[in-house]
Amino acid sequence: MLPQGCNPDCRGCSHREWSMTNSLEQKQAFIKSKLTEWAQVVEPVRSVPESERWGYRTKTTLSARFDGGKWEFGMWRRDEFVPIPNCPVHAPELNRALTLLADSFPQEHSFALACIVISGAQAVLVIKSKQEPTLNWLSKDVAQRLASMGIEGLWYHMNPSTGRRIFEKSGWKLIWGNPRSTDYNGLLYGPAAFQQLIPELYNQSLEEAERFLNPDDNNAVIDLYCGTGNSMRRWINQGATVIGVELGGEAVECARLNVPQAMVLRGACRQRVPQIIEWTDNKRYQGKEILLYANPPRTGLEAEVLEWITKQGLPNRIAYLSCSPGTLSKNLRWLCTNGYRLVRCVPFDFFPQTHHVETLALLERVSADAY
Repeated sequence: MLPQGCNPDCRGCSHREWSMTNSLEQKQAFIKSKLTEWAQVVEPVRSVPESERWGYRTKTTLSARFDGGKWEFGMWRRDEFVPIPNCPVHAPELNRALTLLADSFPQEHSFALACIVISGAQAVLVIKSKQEPTLNWLSKDVAQRLASMGIEGLWYHMNPSTGRRIFEKSGWKLIWGNPRSTDYNGLLYGPAAFQQLIPELYNQSLEEAERFLNPDDNNAVIDLYCGTGNSMRRWINQGATVIGVELGGEAVECARLNVPQAMVLRGACRQRVPQIIEWTDNKRYQGKEILLYANPPRTGLEAEVLEWITKQGLPNRIAYLSCSPGTLSKNLRWLCTNGYRLVRCVPFDFFPQTHHVETLALLERVSADAY
């Protein structure tokens, strides 16, 4: 039986009718099937209690449609729009904010809203037009009610070509509230920032990575795809010297504010390999043990990054948080045939009710005659 508020036509949560046990067993089996060479070190999937597997999402990206009578939020499945007004995976406050906004917007097609993105306390209305809509709908009462639901910043993002790529660099306008908020670890983030959804599990993964890397003032830690700085702050707090790389401009700005002691480079990691080499060759850091933490997108570590790791960087220990067992398997095969050994593999159920699972791979460098 579907949970209350769940649209049967929605395909967002493929495990919504599964028991917690069956869901975790499937995820475990899936990871082992992708990591067959290392199945013996795959640990049980870590999750949250049954009661916390619903209502956990404080971040969502939904398409918007005006059906002639009201605004709806949901997703497109081929040419069919599937509304999800009270998704049980969404946090209750998020659903209430969506309902309030839908009722408050101008009830007309000329309001060119394409989608809505809510990331924690920041909400973005993506407008498929160059022309900025009026703000007649945003009354003091609406703003106060949004604030009571945890929204701290509300934006227009003018993007006439929005589609698969939702955000562009320009076209941003804060229409109410604050441009940044503070996450569950006390770090600043903005409207386009990526955030893990379940703080308890995410912090567990960071704790495991920290215990394995064991950074101190004798270490130089390279943090790839560093986001707003949650991981970097841990390494800094242990006395390590840190450099981070992140593609998103907003995340880079926040990371530099959140972890001012670290050097943060903006760009794709493959493009920043020369600067990383220059940084590690600096006389200030020579003699320090090199460690690596990486949290890449689904595409995994780039070929240039893998080449640098195994041929030049040679970090003694690697903590790699992967959101794709498939690309993780490919990356592990490269690393484990070029001087590294997988020590532990810890899966995390960051997305209950779905088939998605993330995995923390912990690797150590071995001598040349050991492989």
